[in-house]
Amino acid sequence: MIPVYNGMPLIKLSTGSLMRQSYQNWECIIVDDGSNDGTSEYIDSLEDPRFIIHHFKENKGRPYARQKALEMASGKYLAMLDDDDLYHPEKLALQVKFMEEHPEVALVSTAMCSFGTTTDILRRRGAVHLEICDFTGRNLPIHAASMMRTERAKQFHYNPTLKSGEDVDYLRKYLNGQQLANLPEILYYYSEFDSVNKKGILQAYPLLAKAHLSYGEYKLAFINIAKYLIQSIRFCFLSKDDVLKSRGTELNEQELADFNQYVKPFI
Repeated sequence: MIPVYNGMPLIKLSTGSLMRQSYQNWECIIVDDGSNDGTSEYIDSLEDPRFIIHHFKENKGRPYARQKALEMASGKYLAMLDDDDLYHPEKLALQVKFMEEHPEVALVSTAMCSFGTTTDILRRRGAVHLEICDFTGRNLPIHAASMMRTERAKQFHYNPTLKSGEDVDYLRKYLNGQQLANLPEILYYYSEFDSVNKKGILQAYPLLAKAHLSYGEYKLAFINIAKYLIQSIRFCFLSKDDVLKSRGTELNEQELADFNQYVKPFI
């Protein structure tokens, strides 16, 4: 599923990384959320019949676009790809293989690499070794890098009233009472550093605290409020690059080689 609103030019990277997958038995639902920057024309120009396009006449918001794509989706498994991100060429192959071998697991996510098109800073985020576990409410996986079972996925809906966090809300419903897994390989590349800034990071903490309160997770809500207060002071003394470097760990030699081969040339 690719929800997109004014995704040029990076949606070219996203769709390109999908077409370069070693696993080719896929169909991609792209929901254009009222774009006006040339995105609509670009996705309509895609000649690969595996791309299924739906246009909203006006911008409705990402929850609506995700929900429409979910309703249109078919097949056994469901994967996400945001319009400014990329897949590692083996992502779908490794996730499908894992899901086939572990029918008890409802979702498998992967580690990801945060990058930006105007910075050389790279950061690794996610599991460092294979983890299969019960969902506890505190171990939410990375939504964008996740693969789910379509039959179960269609039993739940993205909340259209949420301006942000609709992905977290959806995963909580989908994973309730289920097992999940995290693969340690970096298979998803997230263009986080093109848009991240100190203000945006700080604003996320109160939103997370509010979400935790709604689920009765008072300790986690308190932790996020404390983080907000601490970071508000700390960020006064940090540059943007220092903030970016704090969002994850260094890539190892192989992970850096993969980025230089599968992402950097296309950027």
